[in-house]
Amino acid sequence: MSHMKRRLVTILKNNRMAADEKINVLRQMEADSLSKERSATEGMTPVDGDDGEDLHAIEMALRKLGQRPVESGAATL
Repeated sequence: MSHMKRRLVTILKNNRMAADEKINVLRQMEADSLSKERSATEGMTPVDGDDGEDLHAIEMALRKLGQRPVESGAATL
């Protein structure tokens, strides 16, 4: 299991965090991941070379909390 997936599982299973707090953390992670992907489309290579796996995992975690991921992809930001 990747570092990101372990982090997401920890957040989702944390009983001391309210759902809105989990969503806020996941939204920040989503924004960071989108920023990283946008950098890759502008000619910079991703630091860890995950090819969008982190963003996909974050989107899945948001869906588990009843949220929709952001609609725009990295290239449209």
